[in-house]
Amino acid sequence: MQISPANLLGATFDATAQEIRIPLSALDGLTAAEANATTGNGMEVLRQINEKASVSITALAPAARPTKATISKPNPSVASGANVAPGTLRQAYNLTFDLQPTGLELASEA
Repeated sequence: MQISPANLLGATFDATAQEIRIPLSALDGLTAAEANATTGNGMEVLRQINEKASVSITALAPAARPTKATISKPNPSVASGANVAPGTLRQAYNLTFDLQPTGLELASEA
């Protein structure tokens, strides 16, 4: 099944500006300071988009979920390694996309 950007991320499209816009309110936990285009935290924006996509897909009935593009979120693990503070958790998001070999575009859900 295909899911719209509005249903997945609360996104709108501005045809004049040719911009996809995601309201800050659609990304729970992301602050305006983190979202600031020049001084914000791009990796936190990306994490929040992945989190929102994961929550949105999981909320769909299994039969309504896309099959050619998927996202899963395993349980967090304890992070380890150099420069990792004790007690730090690591959250992974697994995204898969079936691509058409001719143009490397997402395979049709139809």
